Amino acid sequence: MSASEADRYARQILHWGEKKQRMIQSSSVLIAGVGGLGATVSQLLVRAGIGQLYLIDDGILDWPDLNRQTLYGEKDIGRAKRPLARERLNQINASTRIVELPGRIDEAFLVPVAVDSVADCLDNYRSRFALYRALPGGTYFVHGGLQGDNGQVLTLLSGESRPLDEIFAGALQPQGSIPATPDNVAVIAGLMVNELFSVLWKAPKLLNRCLVVGLTDFSMAFVDV
Repeated sequence: MSASEADRYARQILHWGEKKQRMIQSSSVLIAGVGGLGATVSQLLVRAGIGQLYLIDDGILDWPDLNRQTLYGEKDIGRAKRPLARERLNQINASTRIVELPGRIDEAFLVPVAVDSVADCLDNYRSRFALYRALPGGTYFVHGGLQGDNGQVLTLLSGESRPLDEIFAGALQPQGSIPATPDNVAVIAGLMVNELFSVLWKAPKLLNRCLVVGLTDFSMAFVDV
């Protein structure tokens, strides 16, 4: 680790040490969706010094996105999110390699084999199921979801865990826009990143265990899957 890196990451190294910091800097994460959850998850990983991020999102920034999608501003309305996210993330930390993946997540999508873990920041089950089916064996998958004051975080290991489409079989996709406030998005995104760090250190806390969060009363529960 260079002197500048040691200085840049000094506060977090005080917390988790140089070995874990080096593991973060040598890791690669795929961010599926750079909207509400994905904008914050990707930003926190980059600030922590993640080595490489893959980004996939075919969306265009619109006014309703600005209340919670922390990488963007008013002048970005109408721009494609994926290249915009890459631009902003590079401004935060130029040492992180950002790779854009074109297209969208469907049955033809392939997850790069270099990815250590995948952050599911999507907003619909159809794409989530396709993403999980595209994972190479032995890839960690950190799922996050939010609707209003209710959120969830879950980690799976492809090839060993129960498939995502079985866990959420029969789950109903909300009709229309999903209610979301900036504070609740930040809470769930932060929990996802906390778990992603644990995954990169090979010590996941939520493997096959869904954390269900109620933000009206700060309740938390675990559901084994």
